[in-house]
Amino acid sequence: MSNVRKNTVLIVDDEQLVIQALTRILGDEYTIYVVKDGQDAIVKAEQLQPKVILLDIVMPGMDGYDVITALKSSEKTCNIPVIFISGLYDVDAEEKGLALGASDYIIKPFSPEVVRLRVRNQIMMINQMRLIIEKELVERSYHAKMEFLSCLSHEMLTPMNAVIGMTQIAKAEDNSPKTKECLTEISTSSQHLLKLIHDLLGIQN
Repeated sequence: MSNVRKNTVLIVDDEQLVIQALTRILGDEYTIYVVKDGQDAIVKAEQLQPKVILLDIVMPGMDGYDVITALKSSEKTCNIPVIFISGLYDVDAEEKGLALGASDYIIKPFSPEVVRLRVRNQIMMINQMRLIIEKELVERSYHAKMEFLSCLSHEMLTPMNAVIGMTQIAKAEDNSPKTKECLTEISTSSQHLLKLIHDLLGIQN
């Protein structure tokens, strides 16, 4: 038995025959959830965070336009693709749905393969966008790290090199055995600390 989690599709429609048809078309490939009311659709979308929502337009209570308006105005659901599935074969209805934020529009009666392909396309686009975002985040993190290390390198190495340089000058100028002993200890400790700084910052000697 496969442990791979299926993508989730939320169907919002009040017609049982349509629900049965869509469940039959998509059920093998996706985990299907069904609601028949617009208000329930908004609550369920927030809870489930489905990959795609298939939304009817003509429903009792809240119609599909009201539902998608609510979905797109919420931070929790605004990025979920919504595909309208409607018997309204009307350019104005399609334009209105797309203007409200629908990702696609399918006319009833629908072709099973068209439904499958359009749902797959939406999920594929979501996954591609996620990869792009993740790549950008990795690149930003890398650049931020390099900028931090560059700044840290300057702030740590500049005074350390000054300590080492001044110690060498002092050793050359002062012939007192005790002073030379102290300066030698400072020099040795400074060199050790400098090596630790190089290791920390990944600097090759």
